[in-house]
Amino acid sequence: MEMDRFSISLPVFSDDIENPALRDSLKSLELVYGHKLQILDWGNGRIAVPYEISVDLPSLGNFEDIDIREKEHIILVFDLINYPLSAPKVFTDRLDFPKSNLAHLYIAVNNRPSGFCYVRGNADEWYANKRIEDLIIRISNWLRDAATGELTENGEQFEPLRLEGYTGTIIYDYNTLTGIVNGDNAFHFKEQLAVALFERPKQAERYTYKFIKPLTAGNVLTTIKEVDEERKKDKEDVTRKNYHYAYVLWNEEDTVNKGYYVNLPRNWKEFKSFCDFYSLNYSQLEEFIATSDGNSFVHFPVIVGIRRPKPLIGYPSNIEFINLRFRVDVDDVKDGKIVNNIPIDLLSHNQPLTIQQAGHISGCKIDVNSRIAVFGCGALGSKVVMHLARSGQTNLTLIDPDQISPHNLVRHALFGEDEGENKATALAERIKKIYPYETLKIYSGPSFKDGLIDKKETFDKYNWVLDFTASDAFFNKLAIVKSMDERNIGSASISDFGNLGVLYKEGENRNPRIDDLQVYLYSLSAHDKKVSDWLQREQLAINGNNITVRVGVGCNLETTVLSDDKISSHASYFSGVLKREMMASSKDGKIYLSRIVEAQDYTIETQVISVKTFRVLSALNDPNWTVRFKDGIVEQIDQVCSKAGRNETGGVFIGICNYKTKTIYVTGCISAPIDSKADATHFIRGHEGLPDEIGEIKNNSGGQIGYIGEWHSHPEGPNMLSQQDMISVYQHKAEFEQLNPPLPVFLSIITPDGLHPYIF
Repeated sequence: MEMDRFSISLPVFSDDIENPALRDSLKSLELVYGHKLQILDWGNGRIAVPYEISVDLPSLGNFEDIDIREKEHIILVFDLINYPLSAPKVFTDRLDFPKSNLAHLYIAVNNRPSGFCYVRGNADEWYANKRIEDLIIRISNWLRDAATGELTENGEQFEPLRLEGYTGTIIYDYNTLTGIVNGDNAFHFKEQLAVALFERPKQAERYTYKFIKPLTAGNVLTTIKEVDEERKKDKEDVTRKNYHYAYVLWNEEDTVNKGYYVNLPRNWKEFKSFCDFYSLNYSQLEEFIATSDGNSFVHFPVIVGIRRPKPLIGYPSNIEFINLRFRVDVDDVKDGKIVNNIPIDLLSHNQPLTIQQAGHISGCKIDVNSRIAVFGCGALGSKVVMHLARSGQTNLTLIDPDQISPHNLVRHALFGEDEGENKATALAERIKKIYPYETLKIYSGPSFKDGLIDKKETFDKYNWVLDFTASDAFFNKLAIVKSMDERNIGSASISDFGNLGVLYKEGENRNPRIDDLQVYLYSLSAHDKKVSDWLQREQLAINGNNITVRVGVGCNLETTVLSDDKISSHASYFSGVLKREMMASSKDGKIYLSRIVEAQDYTIETQVISVKTFRVLSALNDPNWTVRFKDGIVEQIDQVCSKAGRNETGGVFIGICNYKTKTIYVTGCISAPIDSKADATHFIRGHEGLPDEIGEIKNNSGGQIGYIGEWHSHPEGPNMLSQQDMISVYQHKAEFEQLNPPLPVFLSIITPDGLHPYIF
């Protein structure tokens, strides 16, 4: 009958429609409809168009005799200004539509009929590449699915109510609330009533309530005292917490309801009807609010649990929670009753973030049970750590001796309220707040206790050790420490005025080590112009005493000019690299470069360099010294010796010496100059062309790589230095001690038994 339609209550829209896209869609809709459309005023800048739609019903009758008809009346509602960016909303026009039996209907708002939830996800995005005709087909299919009982895609789970019109948010863990209902972790003040403590942040523009804890028999008195102490604080006190008691109401265990009550309560009278529909005993809630309410604020949450016949989609239990916000003032209650028709709002529920969920959302498959030690929580380290933490990796030990200073905030992951706090500790606290209901195994402090870093058992539980200290001293320590020999180790820093990020990832069994990788990178300057230009720029910066980010130097100075976006760019790349390595660590050493090029265009590029194991030998005369040969060097020498046959031959080594770690790194060798003299028993190395060749290597590397030692062969042995060799050693030692910096005398003998290094 005509009176059964909602649209007859709407006035005719009498203004002009100025939106050209809307005019075109209405014209197309009219062509499909076959006669003139009726344009009504929906209010709030929207028009309503009643429409009759055909539905393909099942030949054997509707599922459970649900009242879906061959001709259904609907209302299409268009936004006069924002259409087509705002998709049309679609409502049933039948006042007797079977809304209580159907999923995918939105809760009725402002005495309007129920709206169709016709797409999963965002309707505006779906409609972005659709026509109005497509929408009509979609609604027809929706009604057909309703008639055949196929609206719910997963028959083993229950479709919850479709809610909208929220005025705020409530955050709690679903399983925690079901535990309260089941009596696992809460004290029931009435048979089906419990109380929980929530906090409302002061700064929120809209109401947000965050779950703190349930009230239990063991904590009820201390919780009440805690709330009272907060209320005694001045309202302007920044430490004052806005605590609210929330009430959890549910129905009896044997009361199960599969109906959809689409007229969600907006006041106390409607709430009682809502409770009657779901067999909820609202009188116990009413009595508690009227006589025992401990809230000092007029607004407070009320969470209603409804038992469904099946587990809810996406949840492990059959309890559906409806989250409301009551407004009750002192004049609204009397003699244990709520005497006024108090207003009620709807709150949207957010599930607090879990480690598992974070990993899933991030697409991160890191073993979250693995443990990572992080040294250095400055600008770069803090951002990489936060990337890892937001991916669910929170088994972290964070170490940094420094406090957060105001100027750090330009580039750091921490905030103003953390000023003066230890960087590692403040970072750990920030991560804990991301996962407020998780028990995190995150530790922090300024350092390991004295001596622990050198003990193997300290690192037995760690899978990775990461260095973001930008400290040469710690880099040296990390390179030679034995307690981490079975761990995966990475070290990252930023150089080249912030335009180059470098991450070293050690190879299997710590070969190549981070120091090998650093030397290898410098050695690429011989043929890689980008590396050479970078090292030469660093040399100029050092010689010019510029305050900048240099090789191995951090950015913790107030005078360092370096933007946050550069730090963030390098950090995000390093984080992505480390996650991949943590899922499946490569056997080779890896150098990961992140370059920012500030030319006419701002560009970012990355490079990955694989590095084979180094040949490692101890000095025969002094085992405290170690020689580490870049891959291929020893083989190159063997070829030169083989070519020389029975005659001795030789040359010079190119590389780096580190007195602190007593390590010599050999990155190249130069064969005997053409003016060298050799026979079966002697070798005298010449000089022609050698200074220029070494000078070019030194210049290309920005002074990092240069002459490092000598080698010559004993084709027939012995495996030791000759008397003449020792004379040369003493001559060179006196000369090398005058250099700046001084060099040790490094001499190697090549025999049929191998390479024999000596260091004096």
